[in-house]
Amino acid sequence: MNFHHVVLVGLSGSGKSTIGPRLARRLDFLFIDTDKTVVARAGCPIDEIFAARGETTFRAFEREAVREAIAGPRSVIATGGGAPVDSENFRQLWEGNVVIWLDAPMEVLISRMEGSQRAGREKRPLLADGGARLRLPALLEARAPIYSQAHVRVETGVVRPEVVVKEIIRQVRPSQGRMRSTSRVIASPSPSRRGKGGQVGRARD
Repeated sequence: MNFHHVVLVGLSGSGKSTIGPRLARRLDFLFIDTDKTVVARAGCPIDEIFAARGETTFRAFEREAVREAIAGPRSVIATGGGAPVDSENFRQLWEGNVVIWLDAPMEVLISRMEGSQRAGREKRPLLADGGARLRLPALLEARAPIYSQAHVRVETGVVRPEVVVKEIIRQVRPSQGRMRSTSRVIASPSPSRRGKGGQVGRARD
């Protein structure tokens, strides 16, 4: 299949920042995290951008980060959870690229984000009021129609990152040169990890 970038979309906690670098190494691509680009450009963390300048300013930074990534060399691009909702971002991310929706059971996503917030590793502005347990289901409901337009959906709940990476590569580089549109792939978890959430890691959305 011909494509320029591999784009990872999904909610906070889905594993984009964990899967992305591993996938980029396997493909010999660069890895770009658009949230990190925003932080570098703004000179402060995302929660401070929201607090001091508002979501509109953050989304403007995010739009520029997406444009910059798309214009660059072949990369695995990890996007913020809300980035694909913007119509300009959506057009650029889907045009000529392969989009992968990293998904996980809601309880796994909530557990990961609550653990990160308790440890002070994650400060997600859109999860602040009521916490992840209240807000993540609403965010998924709002964003699922966009995420579901991805070319491939891979569930990352209890699956080791290496297994997810291998499955993505199998899907984007099939032996017959074809990829099923909006296919849903559930990689089998390692027997030793079965029933344990949070194995893939935490994404920065």
